Amino acid sequence: MAILPSHRQGIYLLEQCRIMVKDEKLTYVRQEGAYQKFWSIPYGNTSVLLLGTGTSITQPAARLLAEEGVMLAFVGGGGSPLFLASQSEYRPTEYLQAWVKFWWDEQKRLQVAKYFQQQRCEFVRKAWKKVENLPVDPAPLIETYLQQIVIARDNQQLMGYEANFSKSLYALLARHFKVKFERKPGAGDTRDAHNSYLDHGNYLAYGLAATVLWVLGIPHAMPVSHGMTRRGALVFDVADMIKDAVILPVAFTAASQKKSDQEMRNQCIAFLDQMDSLPFMFNQVKAALQQVNAEAA
Repeated sequence: MAILPSHRQGIYLLEQCRIMVKDEKLTYVRQEGAYQKFWSIPYGNTSVLLLGTGTSITQPAARLLAEEGVMLAFVGGGGSPLFLASQSEYRPTEYLQAWVKFWWDEQKRLQVAKYFQQQRCEFVRKAWKKVENLPVDPAPLIETYLQQIVIARDNQQLMGYEANFSKSLYALLARHFKVKFERKPGAGDTRDAHNSYLDHGNYLAYGLAATVLWVLGIPHAMPVSHGMTRRGALVFDVADMIKDAVILPVAFTAASQKKSDQEMRNQCIAFLDQMDSLPFMFNQVKAALQQVNAEAA
């Protein structure tokens, strides 16, 4: 029996290997000295396959991944940035039609945006309790933001409250770890591990959010919060539900403990898996659609 995309666990980054079909199994092979070593890829339980540097894939392998609904992406060193993702014209239609049904109404877009932000708060509340050696309580910040979400009159005001909420979470962790911190996305300064790790971890969240939308057949160009003309804006809307909950505490902890970039990434992937982040996003996108269209009916 096929595993539903929302229940799959795997997100794999492969580098310096060749992906191929061998004996009707999807495998990757590496040359080690005079020997070739083969490992199987559990594609039936895989959501995303990231192909890093030095990686090639055969046509039969790509066809098998497409048939199984595995999102295939080409990335740079270490898993980011994302260069190209697989596409298929045979995507489901019901979620796109439900999305289009409300999307043209500004107030309904605001309603969905508020719902996503409320779920973001609850996910932060749930996830931070499970981070080891993190005795900080975001509850007061969450309660303040939840009240602001309710009273926000439009998307611009909501995004203003959202920016303050994020800054408050950064400040809370910075005080705990006794570091001076200013968020600088994409700064690219390897000496600033906190910003660098946040960038790298956020790419994982973006990849999972893109997977959710790709599987559901909802275009990335129909956002509810981020800029209407911003590329991939809906990916950022959906990823926001898990970034602060999962990526933020892991990135700060790893940077403060002087973990390597790869160690930080592994911890992010493990925590994303532990928190069932992918099923969570699937469920919340579906729930938002059901809520907004049920009220319209």
